[in-house]
Amino acid sequence: GEPNVGKSTLLNALLNDNRAIVSEIAGTTRDTIEDEIIIEGLSFRFIDTAGIRDTKDSIETIGIEKTFEKINQAKVVLYLFDVVTTSFEKVSADLKNLEEQIKGKQLIVVANKMDQGDVPKIKANFGDIENLLFISAKQKENIQYLKTLLTDKVNKGILSNDDIIVSNSRHFEALSKALSHIVLVQDGLEVGVSGDLLAMDIRQSLYHLGEITGEITTDDLLDSIFRDFCIGK
Repeated sequence: GEPNVGKSTLLNALLNDNRAIVSEIAGTTRDTIEDEIIIEGLSFRFIDTAGIRDTKDSIETIGIEKTFEKINQAKVVLYLFDVVTTSFEKVSADLKNLEEQIKGKQLIVVANKMDQGDVPKIKANFGDIENLLFISAKQKENIQYLKTLLTDKVNKGILSNDDIIVSNSRHFEALSKALSHIVLVQDGLEVGVSGDLLAMDIRQSLYHLGEITGEITTDDLLDSIFRDFCIGK
């Protein structure tokens, strides 16, 4: 979004901390400010960037270039605008100009400073914009809804991550042991190891997975495997 629309205030509201400097002076944020929070067990990294505008300030220009770099790296982009000072036409033009940068990414359009305007009139003015969320970052109104929206996108598979992070050391150890036995099963299938020996490794793998889930006993799953698949006599 443009300078002074509340991006830093939104970051602070999401983090519930005064992480970014908030000022009435436009262009306060020159460099990126990043921090991580856990929302319903999921890790999100939020990045506050310099406001996008035409400027002759060389330092601010570098900050705006970094903004576009971070957009390219992100999986979801929050476009923020001030409902009091921004017109529908301006928002539409900005979103059109950002089409190439946000192609293939999830976009959430955030209408900020709802506490400073006529709510029914504002909603009528901007109601045609897709994926629009009305908030007041300063008053922390609808911040929780924004967090829920982000977690819903992850849980529905809209946002994905190439890497899975296991933060629990016990789970990591159990998964590592389970994988080692799965590899032994794969190797055994390739060289024709007997079903009894394969079953031992399957049982060990299930045992270690069961240390994490506790949902299925090894006997239950082995019975299903031998009943539904022919892996040896």
